[in-house]
Amino acid sequence: MHKLALLALSVAVGCAALPPAPAGPTARGPARARPSAQEPPLLPGTRTVSTEAPELTRREPPAEPVRPAAAAARQFTLPLAPRAETRAVVLLYHSFNRGNVPLSVRTRDFDAQLTWLEQHEVEIVTTTELLDFLDGRIALPARVALITIDDGFSSVYTQAWPVLARHKARFTLGLPTGMLESPKNAPVMNWAQVRELLDSGLCEIASHGHMHRRLAGMSGRLLKEELELSRQLIEERLGVTPVAYFYPLGAYDRSSAKAVQQAGYRAAFRATGAPIAASAGPMFWLPRVSIFHGESAGMLWNYYGARFLAQVSYDARRDPARGRD
Repeated sequence: MHKLALLALSVAVGCAALPPAPAGPTARGPARARPSAQEPPLLPGTRTVSTEAPELTRREPPAEPVRPAAAAARQFTLPLAPRAETRAVVLLYHSFNRGNVPLSVRTRDFDAQLTWLEQHEVEIVTTTELLDFLDGRIALPARVALITIDDGFSSVYTQAWPVLARHKARFTLGLPTGMLESPKNAPVMNWAQVRELLDSGLCEIASHGHMHRRLAGMSGRLLKEELELSRQLIEERLGVTPVAYFYPLGAYDRSSAKAVQQAGYRAAFRATGAPIAASAGPMFWLPRVSIFHGESAGMLWNYYGARFLAQVSYDARRDPARGRD
């Protein structure tokens, strides 16, 4: 009995010395906040953009096509396309029904544009879905639109939201948090209104900085406010982590793109550009197409015609320091 007790004790000590079992079947890089609790696995041949890399990195294309089984949980209206055939256009809006202001779109035009997308087989997706596609995680239909709305103007809630709700159109709000915190001099939504849009299930939230300052050439405390304080306030007020960063005034350069990446954002969007394809380059100056006052739904042919869709989104080798949008 004495020998059996010694043997049991030695086994127990040996088991206690073993290292803990890994949390999953493979090692993963730094965690990124995502709106869903479960993150789909990376496909073979893909890699994420590291938020700790000293330089901007570029994704490798998947070694094999994305299978429909890897698609997002929701069912898309249109059939999924081979990865190389998908083109996405990120549409950028600002305010609605504010007279002849160049960046104010009439709601009747907005309604007609959403109707045009529906009638011409363009799938409206979320920012998360577009970024998952670019990371090689999911497949998308051939023609895709992403609706983004910058600045958090109150007209989004009073004018655009009824149109978006009627079409059940998904969209992303780029919020300048400092203006929502102190709205005295800006016609912006309050946090309760933003939360109502978020609770609808149609809305995602991106950071549009804190005080809507240009990131290009910025450093120190101001840069930290624009990137980190804005994200912190969104998390505290809404309980979500922003899905991306929308450059205020469209101003970016290589240094600011690197700062956005190192701050932990998944991607960043500028204010001008072309369609986005699977071969898009770095995730930190993705293009958008600005929609202006007086533009009819017919202008969308410029972005979904055969000639335009055949183009690659932009030259990934372009150095953004040479020019700002």
